Amino acid sequence: MKKKWKSLKKRIKKIFRGIRRFIRKRKAYRFMMKGYRFVKKKVRKPYMGYMAKRIMRNSQIEPYKIVIGTNTFTYTCNPKYIYEEIIRRRLNYRIVWLVNRKNLKKFDYPENIRLVPINTVKGLREVYSAKMWIDNGIVFSDYFDKKEGQLHLQTMHGSLGIKRLDNAVLCRNARGKSGQRVVQRESNETDYVITNSQFEENVFRSVFWKNTDMVRLGHARTDILFTTDPYKIAAIREELLERYGIPVHKKLVLYAPTHRTGLTIENLSIDYKDMTEALQRKFGGEFAVMIRMHKRTKNIVLDKEECEDPTEQVLYDVTDYPDIQELMMVTAVGITDYSSWIYDYVLTRRPGFIFATDLERYNTNTGLYYPLEETPFPVCQSHGQLIEKIEKFDNDLFLKRVEEFLDEKQSVDDGSSAKRIVDWIQTLMPEALP
Repeated sequence: MKKKWKSLKKRIKKIFRGIRRFIRKRKAYRFMMKGYRFVKKKVRKPYMGYMAKRIMRNSQIEPYKIVIGTNTFTYTCNPKYIYEEIIRRRLNYRIVWLVNRKNLKKFDYPENIRLVPINTVKGLREVYSAKMWIDNGIVFSDYFDKKEGQLHLQTMHGSLGIKRLDNAVLCRNARGKSGQRVVQRESNETDYVITNSQFEENVFRSVFWKNTDMVRLGHARTDILFTTDPYKIAAIREELLERYGIPVHKKLVLYAPTHRTGLTIENLSIDYKDMTEALQRKFGGEFAVMIRMHKRTKNIVLDKEECEDPTEQVLYDVTDYPDIQELMMVTAVGITDYSSWIYDYVLTRRPGFIFATDLERYNTNTGLYYPLEETPFPVCQSHGQLIEKIEKFDNDLFLKRVEEFLDEKQSVDDGSSAKRIVDWIQTLMPEALP
């Protein structure tokens, strides 16, 4: 008995020794990684700054090269649809797409597109040899100084948005000299900003682009929302349903809230089953809810107790779907809080609702350009109000308010924005005409 006990004690001690060694190794690994990140920050940043100046000085501008970057470093938004129009016309521009190395395996890109990681020597060479930069947010100004002879075209990812952009300037200025430099680059080195309305131009002039030329051509990303091709719509819908296991007979609701400080699961407190039943009573047919979280708040854990039975599932997480425009294209009902996507979605003339449970706090912390009640969408500050507004939804009144809203903002989006933009790009870069 004693021998067995001693043997057992030895085994237990051996196990604990192994655990202690593992912990020590983990601590050593973390310490090494911390040191590596510190050295990388102190060495790589000055090195990349040195290389940027050297490459900027020595590289020759290629009159037919365009470098594209998006705020998510993915294949999406206005740049995607501008690129596709260029390809459709078979223009002989050489196009380079800036990516984040982490995104290369996560997202799909067209086979014929040249992908180059940003913030690398290779990326610097492509950027400083390009005639034109195209982005949809503060992308190039975060990394690069523009040199003489280059053109910077800003397409911005918001549209008739209600969120104030002042915080974007304030946050960067708060970072010190580096952030202030970004603001100065964006303000002074952007040659053109493409807009879709007088409202947008007024907003943009109040933040980064006070003296930048505004070109009202519409947003290329909205063209897809005017698509009437049944085969294209069916193909995108079929791929989406298959990817997330959504039953083919269900109509789709897109719920995509924006990010903000202090967002909690309580702010998203919709009883999805109750809501889909209300939608079924009002509009007919069965509904499934696609929820798409913002990249900054995608880690919020959703309550999925209602989804345990696959036959009764109504909620599907589509956060990793790269192109929200395609989601809007196949959506029957849209719901958000303060996100600007719904002001693209309004072009479809389909029902939409504002679900904003923290409106007072958001108004204080971020602010709005105009009251939510001035939008065509019914405003709900609780789940009960949402159900009530669904049941009382008046489509004729909604359509009337949509037209009044778009007329007031002087929107020019009509399904041909990408064509107008590429026509205009060809006047700026005639060297690449076929």
